[in-house]
Amino acid sequence: MKKRLLLLLVVALVLVLALGVFAVACDKEETTETTAAPSGEPIKIGYDEGFTSFMAYDCELADKGLKTALAMLDNQFMGRPLEYYPEDNASDPVIAVDKARKLVESDGINVMIGPIFSPSAKAVTEYLGTSSGIPQMSIVGQPSENLETASGLAFIHTGFFDSHGYYFGKYLAELGYKTANVINYDDTPAYALTAGFKKAFVDEGGGQVLSENYLPVDSVDFSAYLTTMPAADVTVHWIFGNGAVPFVQQYHDYGLTGRLATTMSNNFSDAQLAELGDIGLGMLACDYYAYTLDNPLNDEFIAGYQELYPGEYPTPQGYGAWQGVMLYLKGLEATGGDTTPSAVIEAMSNLSIDSPAGMLTIVPYQDAFIAERDFFMLEVQSVDGVLTWVPVKTYEQ
Repeated sequence: MKKRLLLLLVVALVLVLALGVFAVACDKEETTETTAAPSGEPIKIGYDEGFTSFMAYDCELADKGLKTALAMLDNQFMGRPLEYYPEDNASDPVIAVDKARKLVESDGINVMIGPIFSPSAKAVTEYLGTSSGIPQMSIVGQPSENLETASGLAFIHTGFFDSHGYYFGKYLAELGYKTANVINYDDTPAYALTAGFKKAFVDEGGGQVLSENYLPVDSVDFSAYLTTMPAADVTVHWIFGNGAVPFVQQYHDYGLTGRLATTMSNNFSDAQLAELGDIGLGMLACDYYAYTLDNPLNDEFIAGYQELYPGEYPTPQGYGAWQGVMLYLKGLEATGGDTTPSAVIEAMSNLSIDSPAGMLTIVPYQDAFIAERDFFMLEVQSVDGVLTWVPVKTYEQ
C-alpha cells in the first residue's frame, strides 16, 4: 500500500513539473511572438528641416511629433521597420533641395515630411516632382503660391495660410471689432495670412485696417512701430520665434490697449506664454490643433507624446508632423504595403480619417491635395495654473 502511494506521489510530481515546463515554454513562445523584430523592406521617412536656423524651435517641436508617431507604432508598421532620416537645411531653399536629393537618391526615403519654411517647401516639392515623385507632407500651413510646384504630390493637410487668415478675420469681425492694426514679420506666410484676414475683416465684415507694417524677421525691437501705432480695437500680428515674447512685452510697456491677436497660435508655445505671464491672458489666435481639444484620440496622442517628453504637451507643429506620418501610413496600408509613389498618392487622395483634431478628408485641389478640416479659434487662458491656448469657437468644414 505504501509503495503504491509513493508511486502515485511520484507520478503526480512528474505531472506538475511537466505542466510547469510546458507553461514556461508557452510563455516564452508568446513573449517571442510579441517582441519579434520587424522584418522586410524598411519604410523610410525623411525630414528636411532648418534645425540650425531661425526656424530651429519650430523644427524641434515638429521633430518631437514625428518621433512620437514612430514610438506609438513601436517603430514598425505592417511588420516592417520604420526608419527616420532627419537632415538640417538651415532654412535655405538651395540647401533644402541638396538635402532632399541626398535623402531621395542616397537614403532612398519613401516619404518627405516638411520643410516647414514655405520657400524651402516650395523648392523641395519642385525637386521631388522632377525626380522620385514621392509624396511630400506639410507640417504647418502653406501659402497658396506653393501650388505652383505642387507636382501632384504635395499634401497640405494643415491648410493654406490664406484660409487661416480668412477664418481669423471672420471671427474678429463677429466679435464686433471694427478697427485693426497689422504688424508682421516680412515673409511669404505674412502676406497670405493678411490677405485672407482682410478679405473677411474688411471686404466682408466692414472693418478697417488703420496701419499695416512688415518688419525684418530678425527684429526684436519694435519701438519704432509701437510708438506710432494708432489706437485700434485689435492688433493682428505675425511675430514669431525670438521676437514673439519681446513684441507682446513691448506692446504692453508702451501702454497699447487694443486686443492682441496672433494669426496662428503656434507662434507662442506654453513656455513662451509662461514667460509673458498675465499680459498674455486673453490673446487670440487661429489654428488647426490645440492640445486642449477634448476627444479620445487627442488623449491618446498626448499620452504617447508624454511617454517621450514627460510633462510636455504637443504643439501644432508636433501634431502636423505626427499627422503627416500617420496619413502616409494610412495610404500605405490601403495599397497593401506597396510603396510605389503613385500608388500611395492615389490611396491618400481620398482618405477620410478621424484625428486628434477631429475629422479630416483629403481632397484634390489644383495640383495638390488639401484637407477639409475644422479651424479653431483660440484664447490664452489659465488652465490649472498654466497659461495655454483654449478653443473658444470652431469653424467646421
